[in-house]
Amino acid sequence: MSLKEKLISGLYTGGACVVSGLSKHPDIPYKEMINGHVHDVTLPLGLYFFNKLIGSPLGKNEWVNAAYVFLGCSAMEAAQGLGLYSGTFDPKDFVAYAAGAGLAVAMDKLTFRKKNLDNLVEESI
Repeated sequence: MSLKEKLISGLYTGGACVVSGLSKHPDIPYKEMINGHVHDVTLPLGLYFFNKLIGSPLGKNEWVNAAYVFLGCSAMEAAQGLGLYSGTFDPKDFVAYAAGAGLAVAMDKLTFRKKNLDNLVEESI
């Protein structure tokens, strides 16, 4: 991973942490919706890019990384539903985790596009 990719992954991870933290602010409008669901979208997004940043073997393939992050977040939600972890179980959180993981893959593919010879030839035709 190049220095540029590490810096961008770090910015995405930090941005997700900041947005997640701001979503917990007590004076935010639409507090109920934003407090829960924005946090649940930004959590897998930040974890996805954190896996890339630390060089996790699971972070090398974007689909494996997204599945790993989604399953990890979903496991915590399931633990809440079973009473093994404190928090409020909400089945909509699974959709938010999937949205965050999907958004992370989309951001990754758009940000770190690799041009190869086949793509350059197709673009020139």
